[in-house]
Amino acid sequence: MEDKMNNNGGSERDVRRELRRQRRIRAQITAYAITGVLGVSVISGAFFTLDKVIGAVKAYNEQVEETVAEAKEVNVQPAAVESPDEAVTDAEVMSGEDMLDHVVDTCISEMPLEDRVAGLFMVSPEQLTNSDAVIKAGTATQDALNSYAVGGLVYLSKNIKDGAQIKEMLSSTSAMSKYPLFLSTVEVGGEKSVVANALGLDPVASPAELGSNGNADEAYNTASRVADYLNGYGFNLNLGVNANLSAEGNSFGADSKTVSAMVAKTVEGLQSFGVSACLQYFPETINSGNNVDGLAEVLEPFRAGIDSGASMIMVCSAPSTGITGDDTPSCLSQTVMQEVLRGQLGYNGIIITDSLSDISDRYSSADAAVAALQAGADMIFLPENFGEAYQGVLAAVQNGTISEERINESLRRVYRVKYANRVEEITAQ
Repeated sequence: MEDKMNNNGGSERDVRRELRRQRRIRAQITAYAITGVLGVSVISGAFFTLDKVIGAVKAYNEQVEETVAEAKEVNVQPAAVESPDEAVTDAEVMSGEDMLDHVVDTCISEMPLEDRVAGLFMVSPEQLTNSDAVIKAGTATQDALNSYAVGGLVYLSKNIKDGAQIKEMLSSTSAMSKYPLFLSTVEVGGEKSVVANALGLDPVASPAELGSNGNADEAYNTASRVADYLNGYGFNLNLGVNANLSAEGNSFGADSKTVSAMVAKTVEGLQSFGVSACLQYFPETINSGNNVDGLAEVLEPFRAGIDSGASMIMVCSAPSTGITGDDTPSCLSQTVMQEVLRGQLGYNGIIITDSLSDISDRYSSADAAVAALQAGADMIFLPENFGEAYQGVLAAVQNGTISEERINESLRRVYRVKYANRVEEITAQ
């Protein structure tokens, strides 16, 4: 059957094809615009802002919209049923995941090896600048970030004097960095909340209080409030989501089912409001006395956090002899990170070590950092000596002990988290 002809001599099928073509062009142009701004920002040494990217995308989109509007002026009524050959397939339009991968790979491809290695470290501002009690981002911070493009910084009570000061410091530090930074703290709730206590904010419930109440929705509400004020000051990562089973300390409790529900809702509450969640401390201390059922219970809260989309998991420095059969620190164990966390639990997010300074009596800073990456870690947290650890990893890549692809693999995981929300916001425009 022939297609109906419109008043301008075109067929319905031709118009529909043109409209679909314009939609594909728009999706592709969005991806290319993001990539172009990223490339320019990396070359110029300044990380892009969301406003710049959105501006570039909108400029391209306006051109596309004009063409689409012209096609719509043909004024054709859509056919009741499309034939199979006319259907738009998923492959024709770049998905959000594909676009994220494209942006991440483009950014990484522009980075020199030195920056890629530095991007796997999360350190304190004191380690970065070789200073004491940093409370301001000045020339020392700028010079240090130019030399060591670290992936993240962790701030404690000594770095916080008042709200205006910490907000200004985080904003300035972010602006000084060539690449996006994790700006983190440890906000577990109750008296152990670094930011709330330092600034005299109204305290939120502690994990122990939430666990004893057993109301998972309240855990979500509490995490949402924490994310709200952390976001307001400029933090984008909370390292303090305790997924361990314990009747004491900062845990949600000793019952696996209760803790799992609390962890899941805490992750959702933080990440729904713009703060990435890091579960600690995987896999807890598991010794030779744990049986299989006990191990399963210990892992269940981490599984719940993973299912809720936890961006990061911190692996403890203590050995897990019940898993490994030896006294290797968990954060240096391929069995713990690759076989259990990646394999058994199916985790594809960022694995970060516990503080490597905890094992400085057994390993040099360089040896510990290299061993952690070889075992499967993506980020190195607080080595005893940052300079030595960085130089050790860089040398290991240069001499072939660690491949560049291994570095890129971890960096992809890191950047997928850092760029995910930005790409979602841009594509929603």
